Amino acid sequence: MKLNPQKPYALILLLFLCSSTFYSCKEDGLVDSKHDPSKTTVFSDFSPRTGAVRTRLYIYGDNFGTDISLIRVYIGDKEIKVVGANGKQIYCWVPGQTATGKVRVVINETSGKVEHTFEDLFTYTNSTTVGTLLGNVDELGNSSIVDGAFEEARFSYPGWVSYEPETNVLFVTELDRAVRRVDLNNRTVSTLVTNGQASFTKMQTTTLSANKDTLFLGDDNANVTARTKVAVAYTLRSENYRRVHPYIYDPACFSTAPHPVTNEMFYNGFQGVSIKKAIPDPVTGDLNPKLLFLVGGSTNSNSLIFFHPTGNYAYIVMPTRIYKSIYNWNTRELEPPILFAGSATAGDVDAIGTSARIRKAYQGVFVKNPAYAGQADEYDYYFCDQTNQSIRILTPTGVVTTFAGKGSPTPDGSVRGYIDGDPRTEARFADPSGIDYDPVRKIFYIAERDNKRIRTITAE
Repeated sequence: MKLNPQKPYALILLLFLCSSTFYSCKEDGLVDSKHDPSKTTVFSDFSPRTGAVRTRLYIYGDNFGTDISLIRVYIGDKEIKVVGANGKQIYCWVPGQTATGKVRVVINETSGKVEHTFEDLFTYTNSTTVGTLLGNVDELGNSSIVDGAFEEARFSYPGWVSYEPETNVLFVTELDRAVRRVDLNNRTVSTLVTNGQASFTKMQTTTLSANKDTLFLGDDNANVTARTKVAVAYTLRSENYRRVHPYIYDPACFSTAPHPVTNEMFYNGFQGVSIKKAIPDPVTGDLNPKLLFLVGGSTNSNSLIFFHPTGNYAYIVMPTRIYKSIYNWNTRELEPPILFAGSATAGDVDAIGTSARIRKAYQGVFVKNPAYAGQADEYDYYFCDQTNQSIRILTPTGVVTTFAGKGSPTPDGSVRGYIDGDPRTEARFADPSGIDYDPVRKIFYIAERDNKRIRTITAE
C-alpha cells in the first residue's frame, strides 16, 4: 500500500490537538474553571503508584481549579512540581531524591484551604537520569554568550566546568572566550572574565583551590619557549572573581591542579607534554616553573592533571591514554607516571588497563563509591570521552566502563545528539568535555561543546 504523504502531517496535527485537551479541551466535562469553594472538592485517585525521578504523576477528582499557583502536592514531606491542572486532573513531576510516602494535595483559596491525603503510598524508586540544566540554540543550532536567567541564558563553547559547593555555583569555561558563573540557587548566569582580560590568548580551564576561595585559569598563550606571557592567572572570591591577577609566566598551559592538601600548584605545558610545579623564588618570592617530567614521549600535545582527593596520586590525561603519577610526600612532587588505562591507539572499548580504548578523554572528577568503603581507594574516576560522546568510569583497579551516552542510536548508527533520559538506553551527547560533581545532591554537571548546554546526570 502506498502512503499518502499528507497523512503523517494530518496525524501529527490530530495528536497535538488531542494532547492539548489536558489543558483546554471542554469535551467530556473537562471545563477549565476556578476552584469553587462552595462545592465539594473530590479526590478520587492518583497514578502511577510507583516511579522514579521525572515520573509524571496524575491526581484525579473534581473541582481542583486550573490555577496551579494555588495547588501544592507533596509526597511525604517532599513538595513536587505541579505542571498543569484542568479542574478534574492535576499533573505533576516527581523530583529527584523523593522518599516513598503518602500523596497529599493542598488547594489554597482566599476563602479557605482544601486538603486531602491519599491512604495509598507512592513508592519512589532510585534511578540515574540525564537531564538538561540550561542552554539553548536557535533553529540552526547556533548560540552565543548571553547572560541572564536560566530561561534566556546561552553558551557559545562550554568546555570545562568547576563546582563550588560553598555557594552552589558552577564556573563554566567557554573555551578561548570567557568564564561564566552559573548561580544554581538564583538560576542566573553571568560573565566573570573575558578572553581579553590579563592578556589572555585562549583560556582553557578553571580550577578551584583546595580551600575553594581562589579560581585558577590556565591559558594557551601561544608561546612555545618564552616566559613572556601569563600561563596561569587567578581570581579571588573575596573580589567576586572579577579581578584577574598573574600567577606564573611560562609557555602555554592547558590545566592547573592545586594539590588538595598542600595547595601547591602543578600544571602542564605544551612542549613535549611537560608536567611542572610552581616553585617560589627564595629571594623574590616570585613563582618559577620546575619541570618534573615529560609524558607520552616528546610529541607536542595537550594533557590535563587531576589529583585524587587524598593527594596520594594524580591522573594525567591525554586524549587516548590516562597515566597515573604518585605524589611523593617527602619531595612534595609528582613522580614519573605509568600508563594506567588506554593506549596510543584510539577507540571505544570497555576493558581493563591498556586493553581499554579511549578516543578523546577530557575533564574528569573523582567520586566516592560506597561499595569501596574501607578499601585503600574509595573513589571512581568519571571522565568525558568527548568524541566517543560518552561519560566513562575508571575504577581504582584500572577498569574502564561506559556510564552514560550513546543511547538510542540513529538508524545509521550515530550516537551523537541531544536526548535526555536513561543514561545508557536513551541519553545522547554532542562533544561532552567538562564534568564536575555535587556529592551532597548527587548531581553531575556536564559541559557540552557542540550542544552548547549544561547537562546533568542525577545519580541516586
